Formats: sequence, structure tokens, C-alpha cells
Amino acid sequence: MNRLNSRIEDLANRSTSARTICQSLFGLWVVLGTLNATPLFAQTDPHNATTTFLVVRHAERDGNLDKLTKTGQQRSQILASLGRALNVQAIYSTDTQRTKGTVQPLATAAGTEIRIYETPSKDWIASLAHKHAGEVVLIVGHSNTAGAIAGMLAKRKHLELAHDEYDALFIIRQSASETQSLRLRYGASSAGASSADPDKMGTLVPTR
Repeated sequence: MNRLNSRIEDLANRSTSARTICQSLFGLWVVLGTLNATPLFAQTDPHNATTTFLVVRHAERDGNLDKLTKTGQQRSQILASLGRALNVQAIYSTDTQRTKGTVQPLATAAGTEIRIYETPSKDWIASLAHKHAGEVVLIVGHSNTAGAIAGMLAKRKHLELAHDEYDALFIIRQSASETQSLRLRYGASSAGASSADPDKMGTLVPTR
């Protein structure tokens, strides 16, 4: 936990965007610490491991074109800082430029390959926990899939995303005893995004 605290302080000294990350990380750190949760960072014992999933939608794109806008590129850099702070070890993306572009800065910084997935089925979701036991995994999807992926991982109903919502960050932690989910936002707030409502974010929900 000291590593996370140190990383938070480092991010806080960089930029307004980084301070947004700092606020999200600090909120997560406080909530998890209050519940005496295990550390966010990857663990070495796969038999007693908590696996952490981060799920996001791709960053802002240029109209109907399959490429990121300048704002989207900035968000991808913020996601890279966030992912590095949380020690992401595996990255999954659909095979589109906008999703791969969202996670490419993190993949480059972490020296991690981008693994391509297609339709996010329940069997595929279930396999991730076994394949990445004790690790931190980032999955990038689309407006109509990111919420569904987060919902399946959290063992909850489909979590909705607004059409213009790009800043939602779902964090799901799975252990042998329980699954917990947390909804935050990162980077600049999306116009009209429900995640910008403080009543709809930052709530850690235990599910069994």
C-alpha cells in the first residue's frame, strides 16, 4: 500500500489531469483500506489471490471515424498513468483502432502486449479469472459492451453507459470469498455522463 500512496503523491504533482487520477486512486485506496481489502497490486500466491479488473470504454473518437480525437488521445495518456500506478499486467481490447488506441500508451509504457478479444461471452469472462489469478487486468470495450463486461465480472446486471460517456472506470475485485465492484471516473468529465454524478460513482458494492 505504501507503493500506491507514493504513486498517488507523484501523480498529484504533475498536472490537472493527473490530479483527477489522484482523486480517483485516493478514493479507491481509502474505500478499500476501510474494508481491510487486500492490496491492489498483483499477488504471488494464485491459491489465495485477489484478481483486479479495470474496465473502460474506448476514449473519445472523431465522429464515426475509427480514430481518437485529441481529447481521446489525452484520455489514453491519463489511462496509461492510471494503469502504471495500479501495475496493470494484462490488457484486452477489441480489434478496432479506437479501442487499441485507448490502451496503446499503457501497453507501450508497461511493455505489455494488447490481447485481442471478440464477443465478450460469459465463458470468456470466467476464463480470465483463472488465467490472470492475482493479477491486475485492463479491458477496453465499447458503449454497448463495457458495461456488460463489468456487470458479468461483478456478477451484477448490465451496468449502463451513456452514449457520450467516456470517463467511466469500473473496478472489480474477485477473490475466493467475494466479488466487489467500484465505479469511478477518470480524466476530464464527459458531457452529460452519468458517472459525473457523485451519487452514481465511488460506491464499493460487495456481491456474492
